[in-house]
Amino acid sequence: MILKKLNAYSDNVVNDMDRLEQICKEQDKLQGSIFVDTTMNFNQEMNSIFLMYDGDQLISLLTMFVPTQQEAEITALTLPSHRGEGYFKELLAKAVAELSKYEIPEVLFVIESQSITGKQVITHLAAQYVFTEYSMGLEVRKYVPRAQNRLKYLKPSEQDLERLIDISMRIFQESYEDTQSMIVNIFKSGTRQQYLGILNGEIIGMGSSRRDGDEVSIFGFGITPEFRSQGYGYDLLHLIVAQLSQQPGIRKIVIEVDSDNKHAFKLYQKLGFQIETAFEYYRKHMPEVNT
Repeated sequence: MILKKLNAYSDNVVNDMDRLEQICKEQDKLQGSIFVDTTMNFNQEMNSIFLMYDGDQLISLLTMFVPTQQEAEITALTLPSHRGEGYFKELLAKAVAELSKYEIPEVLFVIESQSITGKQVITHLAAQYVFTEYSMGLEVRKYVPRAQNRLKYLKPSEQDLERLIDISMRIFQESYEDTQSMIVNIFKSGTRQQYLGILNGEIIGMGSSRRDGDEVSIFGFGITPEFRSQGYGYDLLHLIVAQLSQQPGIRKIVIEVDSDNKHAFKLYQKLGFQIETAFEYYRKHMPEVNT
């Protein structure tokens, strides 16, 4: 067996992961996909991809999404024919050791709601349920643009960095350091874009997108506190979706929402997004992670 630790994806690794993922999805009746992008990790040198090979075949994987130094989201898959042989345990031990180097205090294990194997692992780890997140999709061909919009669209540049940081901190209540890291990484990425909603010359909302083939995801979407509950979220979402739908080759737009966020859920449904997959998040403090 060969264990590999990486901080970035190569085409060969992505292809190996795709093959493993397809087998697991067919066996376990899953629908989601592994997140293969490290550009938003707060430290680009951190190893966030852990792979176990048997010869040329990838038999187990563990990936981490670490946008801030506060927590890491962990997703893992193992070939059905190789489960129960300790490969996840070995990969998790390597991941925990890596997170310890960067003093990450907590991990979030992410599993699809219908994953029986995933829930068995969570039970063994004694991780605590936190929330469920819905992945919602909108087919571009079904999108109906608005004739008018109260907001105007602005695509920011790196010269707007400090202004973006200030707006993002007001919306999401995150630290300056974490916010700066995320926004700088968006500007550096070749697949991500930032969007701003302008009302009478004032920035009142923002959102970001990430393209992956013919799909594009919206994330980091929000309105500043003083303009909430006035319909501007609906205006901003229309503005972003309209921009994305004009890009050549885009088939579907995806957005995620916490199942407890009823307001956002209804907003996305109103625009035409529909639930496709549900992901459950389970938290574990790093000193308590038993590998």
